[in-house]
Amino acid sequence: MRQKVTSREQIREAALAIAVREGIDHVSIRKLASACNMAVGSMYNYYPDKDALIAAVAETFWGTIMKDQEKLYRRGMGFTDFLEQYYSFLYSRLSHYDKSWLSELNGRRPQKKEAVQLLHHVLVEDRRVDPTIWNMELNQDIFIEYVFVNILALLQAGENNCRFFIYLLEHFLYDV
Repeated sequence: MRQKVTSREQIREAALAIAVREGIDHVSIRKLASACNMAVGSMYNYYPDKDALIAAVAETFWGTIMKDQEKLYRRGMGFTDFLEQYYSFLYSRLSHYDKSWLSELNGRRPQKKEAVQLLHHVLVEDRRVDPTIWNMELNQDIFIEYVFVNILALLQAGENNCRFFIYLLEHFLYDV
């Protein structure tokens, strides 16, 4: 007989297990209540609604995935060199999971903000980038958002590398 789950953390972990196994889109209060050996109504004592539960699960998942992202950057590393490694890092970390996690990242403020800040830092540190390329229509923030969205799109498409995207960025950033 399954043991009854009695804490918010245990419920989140059970939901994470369902999400990892089946995809985050398949987490339901009913399925989770069954997995936790609880009544459906009791779930709402821990999480007010499914959105709050999904937010907690996604935060835990992305926190684990993104934990080591800063370690990829080495001082003096070019933006596109970093981006290629960063993409490989994300691709390898996500290859075992359902693609629905990617749409969750785009909406997760803390993890997205952390990723965007890292990309921005690496871009600013890249001395090969000519600062005159930035203007009112295309500033670094808009550029980083574009890069981030395209990384997610490539991952969503299952591309095992982002070499063509890197090629385009190199021509823009470095006037190759």
